[in-house]
Amino acid sequence: MYVSGDVLPEQLAALMQTALFTEGASAFGDELLERILRAGMQAADSTAACLFLADKTPVRTHIAAYFYDNAFSRCDMQSELPAAAAWVVQQQQPLRIHAPDTETAFMSTGLPGKQAAAVSFIAVPLCCKGVCIGVLEAVGKNGGGTFSEADISLLGLVGSFAAPVYRASQAYSTYMDSCKYLQGGLLHFSDQAAFVAASAVMREKLEICKHLASSVVPVLLIGEDGVGKTSVAEQLHIHSSRAAHPFIRVNCAELTDDVLDCNLFGQPDSARTEDIGGAVKKAEGGTLFFDEVTALPLTFQNRLLHELPQREAVGKSVRLIASTRFDIEQAVRNGTFLSELYGQLNVLPLYIPPLRQRKEDILPLAQLFLRQSAVILGKPFTGFTQDAQDMLQNAEWKGNVQELKNTVEFGCIQGAPPLVGKQDLFSRSDNPFCTDTIRDMKTATEKFKRMYILAALKKSGGNQTAAAAALNIQRTYLSRLMKELKIRT
Repeated sequence: MYVSGDVLPEQLAALMQTALFTEGASAFGDELLERILRAGMQAADSTAACLFLADKTPVRTHIAAYFYDNAFSRCDMQSELPAAAAWVVQQQQPLRIHAPDTETAFMSTGLPGKQAAAVSFIAVPLCCKGVCIGVLEAVGKNGGGTFSEADISLLGLVGSFAAPVYRASQAYSTYMDSCKYLQGGLLHFSDQAAFVAASAVMREKLEICKHLASSVVPVLLIGEDGVGKTSVAEQLHIHSSRAAHPFIRVNCAELTDDVLDCNLFGQPDSARTEDIGGAVKKAEGGTLFFDEVTALPLTFQNRLLHELPQREAVGKSVRLIASTRFDIEQAVRNGTFLSELYGQLNVLPLYIPPLRQRKEDILPLAQLFLRQSAVILGKPFTGFTQDAQDMLQNAEWKGNVQELKNTVEFGCIQGAPPLVGKQDLFSRSDNPFCTDTIRDMKTATEKFKRMYILAALKKSGGNQTAAAAALNIQRTYLSRLMKELKIRT
């Protein structure tokens, strides 16, 4: 930034001693915004200062801040920039207006209920690496005079220093947002799984998993569909003395009897009498997790009651964990679930509450799913806009954690980095989804994914490699999606 020859050395020296220049690099959030505004007022000797921080759309802003009469105000907004600020952003040039009361379009500060009725004001762009990220305005010269070239020069110096400092603070804040869930017990990583426990109730569940570390007692996980019972089962295994051995999950609800027989007990080898390769054998020494155990047919329940004790007798024990979203006691009364097997599994019942009862987990979970999706899709997302966060926080989530995961994946497919917006997460009226026939976000998301993938496959003539390239996702991820959505070429 060029400094006018009219600037006196003492003016420049005084400006360099403001908090922005001496401690600005260590400030964040409102503290940094206030330091920029105070430095701007001192630079131009003004009665007030206003700051707009624009997003990627040049005529929009996401933060407006104002300092007047020794009071700081700010708001997060998605509104049009005042005309003067919009001109500065577009031209990336300073602006001086002597009589704004005759230019009513230039009078707004951008803050609700606040108007700047001043004799004059000046505005300078905040540019970082050739990109204008905001506008700094000095409003009303002290003593009622007009702003000079020296004032513009000094205000421009503040802007040229403030822009990279603000950009660095935002980058650091994004980094801290990514790391904060690793602290304070919010997010627990292992080689196998990540577990979010921001709410008090989920931290309690995690502590129970840790307390059971030395135990092999069976656990029955109870809760609605999609609440994260599989994640809790993984944590029970990870914190147990069997963590070095396999964790084998069998989804009892999604398999036909033939496939379930093979998955559980393996294919008989023609030269031997024992079963080979099934989940019961693979889980030896580790954990066998029956997901939605009430869907297990009675024939398999009887076989488990017979075979598990036999394997344990010869030192081939497994730890049993099961989950259900149904009333398993009613299933026992109805005769669809064996009371003997229920007695073995129900040693320690553990209830997992729905997501709507632990809202503290919503944003940490969304951030985790965002990082995972960003890696898979190769899109450098760093977070969510404020309106997207509000929408996520206030949604009903009838499909619980699984619905939230699907929604975030949908947003990553739809959106453009670095932030996922509200409009990316939830279907709009012009989307091909009818709310009269689709009752939940999970169904709508799966329908969109299926249509999107089928269109890409049709365009590529069924070539999955070409379709994955067109969708900007990895070939292996496309294969997994096709399997989940039952898409066959």
